[in-house]
Amino acid sequence: MLSSSAETGLRMIGWAFLPDLGARLLLRVLRHAQVVVPPLLGFKPQTPPPPGSPGYAVQQRISFSVVILLYLIYTSIQAYIQAPPNFYELLGVFPDVDESTLKAAFRNFARYNHPDRVGASGEQRFIASRDAFDTLKSSTKRFAYDRFGPEVVSWAAECTTVGDYLERGLMASSGFYLVSTVAMLLYAIFGQSGFGAFVSSTV
Repeated sequence: MLSSSAETGLRMIGWAFLPDLGARLLLRVLRHAQVVVPPLLGFKPQTPPPPGSPGYAVQQRISFSVVILLYLIYTSIQAYIQAPPNFYELLGVFPDVDESTLKAAFRNFARYNHPDRVGASGEQRFIASRDAFDTLKSSTKRFAYDRFGPEVVSWAAECTTVGDYLERGLMASSGFYLVSTVAMLLYAIFGQSGFGAFVSSTV
């Protein structure tokens, strides 16, 4: 399994090259379909607009937009599938839950989902619920969880105050933003001759 940094790098590479490549392929397919499909349906074949014409530019924009939309849908679905369970949803409580309600929710969850009751298959889910309870019952950990997600569970050994969690969280996320900025700058410098650059310049 890839690390989060490797996944981020692959996504950036994907965003830099795949839309451009996909749009070129889709444009080729669309232009070919203009010639081949109408006769199959009993219509006259259409002549695709020549490169450099306004009609060709419209086809480029449409194909690029379709590829970007499909890639966004794909990455959104992947992110949803790979996302860890939300602690509040796991325990069936609202984000403003008080301590007594939280304890009752955890007891209720444990009553029906304890590994002794459901077997070894429920062990991971029970561990996740215990982590959720331990995190949400502490106001400091809950503050950190609401801002940085489930990674804060592994920070508990070295973080004790809100300031510790903020520092750790900002340091952890700064790498992503730094790499993203560098990637966008490199793409802006070296991607000027790409298909996407042409589409954006003609919009």
